[in-house]
Amino acid sequence: MQAVVKLSPGPGAAWATAPERQPLEGEALLQLVVAGICGTDLHILKWNAWAAARVHPPRILGHEMAGLVLAVGEGVQSPHVGDLVGVESHLVDLTCPQCRRGDYQVCENTRILGVDVDGVFAERVIVPARNCRVAPPSLDPAVVAFQEPMGNAVHAAAQGDLQGQVVMVTGCGPIGCAAVGIARAEGARRVVAVDRVPARLQIAEKMGADALVDTSSLPDLVRGLRAACRGEADVVLEMSGHPLLIQGALATIRPGGWISLLGLGDGDLTLDVSTEVVMRGITLFGVTGRRQFETWDQTSAYLSSGRVDVSPILTHRVALSDFQLAADLAGSGEVGKVVLYPRDGGWR
Repeated sequence: MQAVVKLSPGPGAAWATAPERQPLEGEALLQLVVAGICGTDLHILKWNAWAAARVHPPRILGHEMAGLVLAVGEGVQSPHVGDLVGVESHLVDLTCPQCRRGDYQVCENTRILGVDVDGVFAERVIVPARNCRVAPPSLDPAVVAFQEPMGNAVHAAAQGDLQGQVVMVTGCGPIGCAAVGIARAEGARRVVAVDRVPARLQIAEKMGADALVDTSSLPDLVRGLRAACRGEADVVLEMSGHPLLIQGALATIRPGGWISLLGLGDGDLTLDVSTEVVMRGITLFGVTGRRQFETWDQTSAYLSSGRVDVSPILTHRVALSDFQLAADLAGSGEVGKVVLYPRDGGWR
């Protein structure tokens, strides 16, 4: 089969022939229908310090997908051949203390598709059947694939009540824009979207943001955030990882408010915990991945009911063999989610 493969350490990847096999016990063989590219893939393609320390080529890249079940291994009760499924990208050991408590999203031995094991940028993919979630029949396969990253936004937003609250979303990539839609669906009184890229803010507006803050032209960050919130924020969903935005969030959140921290940044952050957090009664949530599989059920419900329409986020569709074009588009920051289709057109 053909796949996007990181053949050796260093920048780039290749559209190359890769071996394939039949599913073993507990596994499912999927035909790729559509995949999504994200920041993790870009880090591996660029071969930054994180990728060089974590990824061991050769490795098939990618971790967001919708697939058609072609075969299942022994003992698999679900999914069934012919099902369209989304795929949870975190493979957990089921035996560590976190897994035994049901906190699979913080399994200490997590392996990630396309990072630690071969991923989904391939014509056919084998994953644990446990990680397959049968899709509602009404969903576009591209939306099915988007459940994986959207689940991060759902998990972040589920840490508290959003109804009637002023919710500020900092960082409006695809996950941040999904968070805007979730806040709107949950009845937030005011939703403020914050980013430095006008194109992303335009998508956030389509997702239901009441106010847009372009930090690229903002002389005073905190004053601008407070003006957009019409005072203070009750909730901040932090998707950027940028130290200045995190500091701005802490300066904008009301006493007793809460912040979900999902974004991963490269810079250091100096934080006066006593003054900025403890004495103001601020709750900080560190959010990683998705709860397996509570978050998937919540995400599916948002999408299948129509409460959240993510079509404004899915801005570009390209062929899987044109993965470099997809990477260039995603890396520009000027687009929403870029999705990739196999050469034969995928879903039939």
